[in-house]
Amino acid sequence: MTQSTISHNTDAMQPDIRQESMKEAFASIVSDLKRWPAQAWLLSAMILLLYIPVIAETLPYWLDNGTYSFCALIIPISLGLLFLMRHDLRGIERNPSLTGIWWIAAGVLIEQLGWFTHIRFLAVGSLPLVLIGAILVMHGPKMLRVIRFPILFLVFAAPFPEPILTKVDVEAQFISTISTEHIMQFFGFAIVRQGSVLQVPTMSLNVAEACSGFKKMTSFFCFAVLYGWVFRMQISKWLALICLSMPLAMIANIVRICGLVAIASWYGPRPEAIAHEYADYFVIALSSVLLVWAGGKLGCEKTRFTQ
Repeated sequence: MTQSTISHNTDAMQPDIRQESMKEAFASIVSDLKRWPAQAWLLSAMILLLYIPVIAETLPYWLDNGTYSFCALIIPISLGLLFLMRHDLRGIERNPSLTGIWWIAAGVLIEQLGWFTHIRFLAVGSLPLVLIGAILVMHGPKMLRVIRFPILFLVFAAPFPEPILTKVDVEAQFISTISTEHIMQFFGFAIVRQGSVLQVPTMSLNVAEACSGFKKMTSFFCFAVLYGWVFRMQISKWLALICLSMPLAMIANIVRICGLVAIASWYGPRPEAIAHEYADYFVIALSSVLLVWAGGKLGCEKTRFTQ
């Protein structure tokens, strides 16, 4: 048998090996869950019954609101992080602490307050408190120290109240509009700004709140927090990346608006309308590239899950 044939057969076996390892991972998780005491199952069931209505009521809001569409991914991401950390969780000494009862009580109180006042931030944001309490009661502080990030990361699933964010959104809208005006004038384009409307010879472009770039800023702020933790960044560099995430997303959005102004000036309304449909994908791609580039400059190399 030739060397190329051996290599080919080895490559063909790889999917089976990966599939087998995944089966073993899930089988191991199921085995661990079977060893849970009845009290742990009861507490878990109570938490599910408490938060399933909250998530079911909030999910349509996540999906319909462009600012918070990324929130629908937070819970799956946290679960994925716990799955990747599964080997670190085995062997941790159980040392249950009754102080968790106070965390659970505080979380349930906030959840009920948010549920009956229809404040989603409180209803969803209380979940980390309840989970912290449950982990302390069932496993203890050592387990909490290991999985605290995936638990605290759930805070990003809580949508902030609209009145608070509207003011920030308006400021982002103003910065995007006035920056585009100055940049395009610098490059010789005939452009006049009236409020949030940019007028070029062929048409007027309204930089609405949805185009302010704020919704990208919030999602990339969240992404920077996750990115810095996954790559084990030093606290100072991690904070620097988080602080850079929102300006980088704003820069990408300004580039997007400048591009739309240029297309409108050169080709007219119809090509601009076509470009506008796909401009958001450009912002996401450019923001991601800028953030990963900044992370690389700050020292992101290997993830904490690299063997």
